[in-house]
Amino acid sequence: MGTRSQIHAVDFPPQLDQTEMETRGVSESFTWGPQAMWLLCGLIWFFYLLVRDIPELGRNTALIGAGATVLAALGVWYDMRRRKRQTVLYPLGGRIGCYSGNVFQYSFAPAEMVRVRQGFFERSMIVLKTLVPMLILMAILGVVMWDGLKQPGSRHWQDIAVLIYSMLFAIFGFVAIFRSNITLAFFWLPNGKGKADKPVHFHPRELRKLESGDGHPRG
Repeated sequence: MGTRSQIHAVDFPPQLDQTEMETRGVSESFTWGPQAMWLLCGLIWFFYLLVRDIPELGRNTALIGAGATVLAALGVWYDMRRRKRQTVLYPLGGRIGCYSGNVFQYSFAPAEMVRVRQGFFERSMIVLKTLVPMLILMAILGVVMWDGLKQPGSRHWQDIAVLIYSMLFAIFGFVAIFRSNITLAFFWLPNGKGKADKPVHFHPRELRKLESGDGHPRG
């Protein structure tokens, strides 16, 4: 008996070309987690430049910034790796072929593709849990900036730069969370063994290709 990846493999092209991907393929949409990590790293280092005259605080902030830099670098590596292995769904003959890096992996029935739908309350809580900490962070930095502006010296531009950067970070972070949890559709796809444990995001306009083709996602 053939393995799951071999079942119906003959029905699907072994590799998708660009035309097939654009016309019938449903490409995975990526979230912006690694990019947010880089912005967080920059915010921490900005803050370090602001408080480096306070030795103990500056030293601790530098260590946190170094840690954030490592995490951001790992996030970028992970993002580059997953983009090279982008998941593409290809409906054909009542089944859905799963491609990674444009290469056929296995196929599954449309009913095995499960969409996770969040209600209004769940979505609101996700937004609030991310928006409130960002607003608190901006308020703290605003107080620090205001205190710095009252002090004599020529480093006021640093205080203003930190506040502006934090505002941009908060806006980007909010948009990233909003996009991944509200704009994009989240699915659990079956793996090669049939267990639905593969998390994937799709843009609703991409899903129309499944709905108008041979496959119909459940939920």
